[in-house]
Amino acid sequence: MAELHILGEIQGTTYFPENYSLFCRYSFQAGCNWTVISGASEGQTVAAEPDELQSVAWSHSIDIHYLSRGIQGWPKLVLQVSCVDSIGRSWVVGYAHCNIPAVPGLHNLEIPSWIPAATTLTDRLKEYFIGGSHQLLNLDIISLGNDRFKLKTRSKGIIKLNVDIVLRNFSKFGVEYK
Repeated sequence: MAELHILGEIQGTTYFPENYSLFCRYSFQAGCNWTVISGASEGQTVAAEPDELQSVAWSHSIDIHYLSRGIQGWPKLVLQVSCVDSIGRSWVVGYAHCNIPAVPGLHNLEIPSWIPAATTLTDRLKEYFIGGSHQLLNLDIISLGNDRFKLKTRSKGIIKLNVDIVLRNFSKFGVEYK
């Protein structure tokens, strides 16, 4: 069987306007042809405070090894950036996803994030004075995107990710890469 090994790190974020500590929850999603044989398919970074340039450094390592019967359902990475305020409340401040590169080697990725926008004046006032934001009830909308066009969103920061892709035995199954 073909194997895919993903090694790397979630470096951090830039351009998130929140002045609270930020952390990131992540999960790998793959189709039915893919089986995790080692590593964690989901996790969470530490919480870190932004610097004066609105950058947060996490340096959270990722290491997951897949076994595959076909390339359909190639793995994706789904990310949720959350913040923690001074009294311990947390809420999501950004959603993002990316397809894992299908070419072996080192890849430096910058993944844009977004959040559902407050559409009414009441919602905007609640966000400003109380904190928090609109959150998705169904997280499949992040990676599948079937109904994402119906959402009003606003751009948030960028998540930086470095991944090293190792492919093994794909050529035996007729998959060529250059």
